[in-house]
Amino acid sequence: MPINYALLLCIPIGLLFYFTAVGLLHLFLGRYEQKERRAAYCFAAFGVLSVPLIYVSGIVGNAISGAVGTVVSGVLFGVIAMLLMGPLLRLLLEGKWRTFGKNH
Repeated sequence: MPINYALLLCIPIGLLFYFTAVGLLHLFLGRYEQKERRAAYCFAAFGVLSVPLIYVSGIVGNAISGAVGTVVSGVLFGVIAMLLMGPLLRLLLEGKWRTFGKNH
């Protein structure tokens, strides 16, 4: 699939990630405040950027032949995915989330 068509999928994928995050936050936390809204936005941004990330890691994997290309592609994908998910994890682990499960 050409990247032009793949980029058109970014918007529906981002919306799907956003509404999934909103639903799961409502289900598990029972609230949806400012922190949870920001976390849902970060998760949607990860969904939108996942299509170009997969495309670029595929190009890198094909540019370097053999098992080395597969390893480099996997490491690149993992590092960039963690950089994209870092703000989401920081949002969810600050404040009330540090004491989650320690209410007894």
